[in-house]
Amino acid sequence: MKAGMAPGSSRTLLNTVVVAFGYFASRVLGLVRDMFITAHFGTSPQVDAYRAAFALPDLLYLVVAGGALGTALIPVFQQRRAEASESAAWDLANAVLNLTLPVLIGAAIIGCVFAEPIVNMTTARGFTPEQQALTAHLMRLLLIQPVILGVGGIAKATLEAHEQFRIPTLGSNLYNVGIIMGAAVLAPFYGIDGVVYGVLLGAGAFLVVQIPALYRLGWHYRLSGWATTGVRTVGRLILPRLFGQSIWQINLTTMVGVTSAFGLGAVASSGYALQIMLLPHGLIGLSIGTVIFPLLAKHLASGDHTSFARAASLAVQSVLAVTIPASIVLYAGAGTVVKLLYERGSFDSTSATLTVAALQGYAIGLAGFSVAEIAVRIWYALQNTRLPVYVGAIAVLFNVAVGWSLTQTGSTADRLWTLATVFSAANILEAGLLLWYLVQRYPNIRLYESLRLWVLSIGGMMLLLTASQPFLPALPSGPLRTSMDWLLCAVHLAVLAVAFGWGVTWGSNRFALLRAARRGEPAVAEGVHP
Repeated sequence: MKAGMAPGSSRTLLNTVVVAFGYFASRVLGLVRDMFITAHFGTSPQVDAYRAAFALPDLLYLVVAGGALGTALIPVFQQRRAEASESAAWDLANAVLNLTLPVLIGAAIIGCVFAEPIVNMTTARGFTPEQQALTAHLMRLLLIQPVILGVGGIAKATLEAHEQFRIPTLGSNLYNVGIIMGAAVLAPFYGIDGVVYGVLLGAGAFLVVQIPALYRLGWHYRLSGWATTGVRTVGRLILPRLFGQSIWQINLTTMVGVTSAFGLGAVASSGYALQIMLLPHGLIGLSIGTVIFPLLAKHLASGDHTSFARAASLAVQSVLAVTIPASIVLYAGAGTVVKLLYERGSFDSTSATLTVAALQGYAIGLAGFSVAEIAVRIWYALQNTRLPVYVGAIAVLFNVAVGWSLTQTGSTADRLWTLATVFSAANILEAGLLLWYLVQRYPNIRLYESLRLWVLSIGGMMLLLTASQPFLPALPSGPLRTSMDWLLCAVHLAVLAVAFGWGVTWGSNRFALLRAARRGEPAVAEGVHP
């Protein structure tokens, strides 16, 4: 980003680069992780059970101590630092930890006791009895994960409040390294249980690596609790966020349950496709959102609403500049990407067909999914956690109702594409509503002109990709085995890269000219870069 994000400071740019690189590495490691899993298990019933078993542990982490708690804690933590002292802020963090940990442990115990009925009625309802039993077994093991990640999530939030992003980023990558070790080293001996052991190993590494950084910043554990100043404010902010995270995670859980009835390999294929889509989403949307959130809170705390509006506007525009072209490239190149990453070992052409169908559906919503990350954080910086909940509830109801009604018939691939496309439409709807309400409150946040330019770039990219299709050699029908197979795949990727580069450059330059004209500056195309 340019100086508009943080006038007179290169720290925001550096932090964005650090976080973007970290998310990129994390997503790449996630793809490597899935490459090991696909090579060993393909889209077998074991992988379906493994992905279905993650639903409740992810719900506990994301709702109780993940995104919900982090977004509520950071602004209040910064407020305590500014109004009281560093020690008072750490007392708040300790109090939040002491109140959160028993909740996580209690919820994990309840989940272990009622594992069978939970999975049978939700994510594994379309599985065979053997798959349902395996899903319950794996879920019991995985319920250790949210307890560890919960403590790590609180540590991550306090480090980010101090604008310390490198250590949390490292921890997130170590989490994936642990899973890769489980898939590569332990799975040959312990089967799918070995992958779960890797999950627990990675969660432990995520927490442990952050503890020395906390001590260096001045943290010391204390038995502070509910009476600590600021805890009630965190509770007031987190309640709507908890509800919002809950309904969205329930939405994802419902999608897994619906997908489980599509046929063998549907849950695994949908999960693999979603992981590919999350690579650009993490690199662009999450990285900018992670860095911009503390900065927006700081602008508002100091009463600088002009800088707030400028930072929010440029963040959204930067995300649009990259994710709209990336969405088109991912849709057009879905077959190439899946063949390059996954089609080997137990992952056959049938698995590839299912994964490509799901990936194309998810690719449609990449821009909306990423912009929603920014828009939600803008509203949280305003300490308005209610509006994102209302908008999120509308999107979830749309996704569940329309997705379920449109996937009652058809082949497995068609139903996967439809469900993923409806999911994308729900994310676009959420992002659009959040931005519309934001512009109503802050008219000086200008978004419509840039959106028009990105729509024009879509048209140019689609023409470029369509015109190139007759000249591209056909990809091999099976896995990439010979050097010629790899060369053909490289040619396809090169065309996609050229189209992506053209779309980003054209849209960025047109936006820079528009911005210069609005400000009365010389019409020099600067570009907008996240």
